[in-house]
Amino acid sequence: MMKYIKIILMTLLVLVLPSSCIKEDFDDCDNVTIYFQYLADGDQDVLYQYMKKIDLYVFDEGGHIMGVGHYNEDELKTFSAKPSFKLTPGRKYKVVAVGNAYERTEVVNLTSETEFNKIYLQHPAWGTDDEVDGHDHNYIGQEEFFIPSKDEFTVYRDTVTLYSAHVNVDIEINGLPAPEAIRAGEEMPYKLMIEQSNAQTDFEGNINDAEEAKGTCYPELIYDAEKGCYRTDDFALFRMDNEGELDESCCEHELVLSTADGKELIRGSLYNFIKRNEKYIDVTKQEAYLPIEINFIETDVTIKLPSWYVEDVQPDWQ
Repeated sequence: MMKYIKIILMTLLVLVLPSSCIKEDFDDCDNVTIYFQYLADGDQDVLYQYMKKIDLYVFDEGGHIMGVGHYNEDELKTFSAKPSFKLTPGRKYKVVAVGNAYERTEVVNLTSETEFNKIYLQHPAWGTDDEVDGHDHNYIGQEEFFIPSKDEFTVYRDTVTLYSAHVNVDIEINGLPAPEAIRAGEEMPYKLMIEQSNAQTDFEGNINDAEEAKGTCYPELIYDAEKGCYRTDDFALFRMDNEGELDESCCEHELVLSTADGKELIRGSLYNFIKRNEKYIDVTKQEAYLPIEINFIETDVTIKLPSWYVEDVQPDWQ
């Protein structure tokens, strides 16, 4: 399998490189140009503000992978990321763009003939003995098109609009004793887990909501000495909505905080928390944001929206 993927990648790079084109001789001319855009939650293209990298996958009408191109931050910022390549006229094609596929993203099931809802983005540690620590801030978009057969040479142009495949999450924990010392490699005294977390997003931008595609995510906790709290940093989960609606089958997440030796301190449903605070939290937005504050006060514990996020609200897990 790995050998096959390497061959594909080598083919891709050749595919999307601009070909030489001699005026009045169009045999070697590129006849397809693709543009990218991302509108976030507005109506203006803000792609370069959110994406540092885009991978473009090209498929023929039978779903066979033909190639992939990689476009970096500089190209996105200067709007020079305009894939150009040659495809045979008279056929249908499909392109899929994946944004921000870094160390926490891998593409699986990219075989010679695969349905697009069976090709997944996932964390490389998913299905292994290693811990999934969150996801990249992924985006995904697709476009199908047909190149008509014409006597004269024409260039087909199309735009792929990308959509968010993640939710930004900030979790802050107050009232627990500061670590005595945190040295390189030393274990944190507390462990945060998101059980029943969505593990895969398909090439059509949908969550795989099958039970076997859910697992535990272990976001890294850091101790913020200035604020006197434990918190997550640069943490994202896959989406929790289905076609713009919060969906319980896509949001079965359980937030669990325990001591390092496994003593559970608190557990709660993210779905219930979001529903109780839907006036303030909208995880269906493109740039969805989920802030959570856990406060340990003497013998009591409260879980709420951070005070800096919204005033006069006292949500709980009940």
